[in-house]
Amino acid sequence: MLPNSPTESVPSASSPGRLVMTWCAILFAVVVAMVLQSGRHGEEPSEAAASEQVEVAPAGLEAQLQAKVAVALNGLRSMSPTVGTADILRNVEPLRESENFAERLGYSVLVGEIEGWDAGVADAAALETANDPERELRDAVVAVMEARAESDEAKPSEDDCAAIRPKLGYLAGVACGDPEVGKAAITMMFALLAAGGWYLLAFLGGLIALIIVTIALVKSTRAGVNPLAATPRKTAIVLGETFAIWLVAFFALNILAGLLGETLVGVLGLEGLPQGMHLGLALNITAFVGSLGVLAYPLMRGVRGSELRTAIGLDRGSGLVREALHGVACYFAAVPLLLAGLLIYLLLAFIARTVFGHAPSPGHPVTELYQGADALRLVLVFLIAAVAAPVVEEIMFRGVLFSHLRATVTPRLRFASLLVSAVVSSAIFALIHPQGVLFAPALGGLAVGFCLYREWRGSLIAPIVAHGINNAVTLTLGIALMS
Repeated sequence: MLPNSPTESVPSASSPGRLVMTWCAILFAVVVAMVLQSGRHGEEPSEAAASEQVEVAPAGLEAQLQAKVAVALNGLRSMSPTVGTADILRNVEPLRESENFAERLGYSVLVGEIEGWDAGVADAAALETANDPERELRDAVVAVMEARAESDEAKPSEDDCAAIRPKLGYLAGVACGDPEVGKAAITMMFALLAAGGWYLLAFLGGLIALIIVTIALVKSTRAGVNPLAATPRKTAIVLGETFAIWLVAFFALNILAGLLGETLVGVLGLEGLPQGMHLGLALNITAFVGSLGVLAYPLMRGVRGSELRTAIGLDRGSGLVREALHGVACYFAAVPLLLAGLLIYLLLAFIARTVFGHAPSPGHPVTELYQGADALRLVLVFLIAAVAAPVVEEIMFRGVLFSHLRATVTPRLRFASLLVSAVVSSAIFALIHPQGVLFAPALGGLAVGFCLYREWRGSLIAPIVAHGINNAVTLTLGIALMS
């Protein structure tokens, strides 16, 4: 006997037990993802492992960015007497706690620049070393700072400066007194001022956008328009299963892409060459887009294609142009929520430093791709961050997961369902990102803004555009600050 409607062909196992199993799988996958992501913020290497290292890893670009900020703030101290050296150094404490020896040495250099070179020498000399390369690097840095401590006119040895530049980068310039250090600090100040001005305007515009979307949601609720509540429960549970499968597939595909990239780079002899990085990024883009193959699962479970597209927002809405313009408004509406989440992050980071003595830095692996990037690498990075990630993540989070939650959590009580669905889906979105748990409120706030426009517009076009704008702005700002 043929079903009377497409949704009737969906297996009837829509019991609470099936829903519980789906969410157990989702939560387990999220925990595993968080553990995998936390590996980059891992513990210090053991003494045995450190002693086997042949080379000292260079200071990362995030560390050099923090150094530029510190140097810029130090330059402004004369105009702001309330800012003390302790306040500036507190901002770069993550360098002191870093597992990267070059970054710990960089903190000593900043101590020398800000508190005096004798203090920097003492701080560097107190650092423990695990092998000969670390001792040689420390000795070279100490020699440079000792020369600076002799007098303002003293010139450090060119050999010592040449020895530390590959490992300390911008921080080596600070230690050696390079004239470009001051220029970089000025550039940093202008970039930060521009970023501050942009986000101030975005915040003010975002408040207006939030008021507009709230009024629109209230009006549509009073008019009885609530399309996301119309998704059948059986279909909604299939969507939950689809999201659980996607979480596993997404991380598995990215791990496989990394392993395949390393293998191909080795086989083709591309180690250390730009082409090797290009190949790896291309494989990452393929893994991102390939993860959308899980959308075949609902079709296999009997959900008709047109019903699936409607349920997850893959339609033109009021038209591509109009929905794209709403996407711009969606970005601005999300900025105040992002900034509110950022304030929560700062509070959590302060508590973590008070209780544990340090707080992890909310870094992202993509920042390491800026160093020495050629034009093609930058294009590939933008394709990942501003195109692939927004499309894939919006389809799965604001499309599949959000629709699943809206149709299963008190769907008839629109605002209660919207609140729970937005918070839960946004929390998962934030937690699986590599910035760390403390930064989750900031990313979660951004995602809540996307959920509001998904609820209002129905179509995913606005959240995808908003997500792309946010990532493009963040990436451009990061490149400007780290160049």
